[in-house]
Amino acid sequence: MSIQSALNTALTSLNVLSQQTSVISNNIANANTNGYVQEDLPQSALVYGGVGAGVTAGQVQRLADESAAASANQANSASAYSQQMVSVLTNYTNVLGQATDSSSLPSVLSAFDTALTTLSNTPGDATAQSQAVAAAQTVASTFNGLSSAIQTAREQADQGIASGVNDVNSILGQLSQNQAAMLSASAQGQSTASYQNAQDKLLSQLSNDLPIKVTPDGSSGIMVSTDEGTTLLDGTTTYNLSFTPTPDIPNSMQVTADPSTGMTSGLSQVTVNGQPIQMSDSGSIAANLQLRDVTLPAFANQLDQTASNLIIAFQQEDPTTATSGGASLFTVANGAALTPGDPAQVTGVAGSIEVNPAFVSSEGGQSWKISAGGQATAPGGASDNTTVLAYIGALSKSESYDTSSGLPASMSVLDASTQLAGLQQSALTNWTSTNTNNTSQAQAAQTALSNATGVSVDDQMQRLLIVQQTYAASAQVIETASSMLNSFLTTIQQ
Repeated sequence: MSIQSALNTALTSLNVLSQQTSVISNNIANANTNGYVQEDLPQSALVYGGVGAGVTAGQVQRLADESAAASANQANSASAYSQQMVSVLTNYTNVLGQATDSSSLPSVLSAFDTALTTLSNTPGDATAQSQAVAAAQTVASTFNGLSSAIQTAREQADQGIASGVNDVNSILGQLSQNQAAMLSASAQGQSTASYQNAQDKLLSQLSNDLPIKVTPDGSSGIMVSTDEGTTLLDGTTTYNLSFTPTPDIPNSMQVTADPSTGMTSGLSQVTVNGQPIQMSDSGSIAANLQLRDVTLPAFANQLDQTASNLIIAFQQEDPTTATSGGASLFTVANGAALTPGDPAQVTGVAGSIEVNPAFVSSEGGQSWKISAGGQATAPGGASDNTTVLAYIGALSKSESYDTSSGLPASMSVLDASTQLAGLQQSALTNWTSTNTNNTSQAQAAQTALSNATGVSVDDQMQRLLIVQQTYAASAQVIETASSMLNSFLTTIQQ
């Protein structure tokens, strides 16, 4: 090798080593940056006429792991789904309470049962009558409160869908812009590492809202779809989600009307190009759809069935209404009675159940009706507890329930209240357990991704030490070559 060749080789080495130092320094600086992927600078030999002439650097490359990234995004979607289920159900069950809480539905029904038992011993006692009516009002208001809490939770879920859709559309826009910039950089022979880092961060954010699948599009770009095939991004072309939020969602409202059960329509679906989005039960949007359209309506149905059976049981056991019809102690709006066996009258009852105004003195009624019956025109005998005992029996009377809601086919109102409280609390318990597991898996997947693509400062420092040693060796070659040239020039001059 000639002196000139050695000098050129050493100079190209110094140039590449300088670039490697910059890449390593950048890796170390971003060691704790979330989503940063370790970078490397490939190098190759320079050959002219079959003779080595040094080294040259390629473009900076990311040491990415697409499989680990996909697993992390998948686990993140599952965790986001269960977390949203827990969040909304926690808000509702805080109102529901445990069955043993004094304000829970089972407890207030039990307290009403106790008030009736006390009244049965002295049916003509005005104080006991007023206390029994007050206990009945607490039962009605508890049903109302729970129905309202379900409505609030459904509205919270609907607002969550709207927020998620806005997030998705914003992220898709950013991905499109990033794709365009990355393709432009690639076309100009520039490194695309920074754009790929930005892309990975955006995809991770997107997986929080939707379960996604990412595939190359054949032109250095990507195509993003849901895991069940709805296209969201194709290169730089975005396919935005559409959704119309509903600010007020009564428990009778669903996506599709069903007049036979009293259900009305009015809820928006999430669509892409006018078609419902196709995706698995993963991501926060899917969780909010499940809550709004399935889980919480089932809770409302359990509550409505229990409330309607309470009204009907009292109508049927009240001696003054059993044969003549009409309203008894519990009614819906304006003292109306219910028709047994009509499913359309069940929907929304928990939100409208009230104590018959005819029993409430503050509403122009008479509290003695609690001892005489809903259609009585005069107080009964002071010791006649027939009606009160019938009311006690109404609470323990077996009524039919629609098992599709998760309730047993036949049980008393007292048992139904305990059943629904247990079922609804267990839903939160189950999702809390699932979320703990999903969160753990998401953390493990993120750790695996970090181990595969993240920066080890120790490794980078070792690489930097090797670069420094190589740099020193190349500098020594230059110094030696320079000394040899100087000696050669001195010899010539002599």
